Amino acid sequence: MELKLPFPDSFTTHSAFIVPIGLLDKTLLKNLAKILDEKFKIRFYIKEPIEIPIDTFNSRRGQFYSNKIFNKLKKYEGKRVLGIIDQDLYAQGLNFIFGQAELPGRCALISITRLRQEFYGLPKDDMIFFNRIIKEVMHEMGHTYGIKHCSNKDCVMFFSNSIIDTDKKSSFFCKMCRKKLGLLI
Repeated sequence: MELKLPFPDSFTTHSAFIVPIGLLDKTLLKNLAKILDEKFKIRFYIKEPIEIPIDTFNSRRGQFYSNKIFNKLKKYEGKRVLGIIDQDLYAQGLNFIFGQAELPGRCALISITRLRQEFYGLPKDDMIFFNRIIKEVMHEMGHTYGIKHCSNKDCVMFFSNSIIDTDKKSSFFCKMCRKKLGLLI
């Protein structure tokens, strides 16, 4: 009897790295790794933090250019890599980004700065903050598995143009995206 796994072999035979860029809360990273282990059925290992490349800061914008940081993640060849930074990021032609990923590929990057309630002048809320992180990580990691943006506003692969979009969508792949990933429905 063949055991049907909830993810294709490519999901189960590999591990992935979480790479903090700059200093990040270790408890947050451990909690994130635990959830990602469960959701993707692969082991996420937390690597030592890497320094934020100083040449990525744009003083005129007060933000960091994501492509230069993203390229630093490519040194972890052969593994899926999720970079996490607590700095505001931008990409060419965009005011800001929550994250970026290869589509398909191995590298993803998220910024947690704009996921905090405090960024919007609201009281701190750790539960909202962590849920937003999960959604953005699931979204960017979905891209690494070849999933494009989804038109279903409830799907984690729906494009977040603002934090409101992130809050509205779920942290799950919709039926169509699950099918693209080869997941059991």
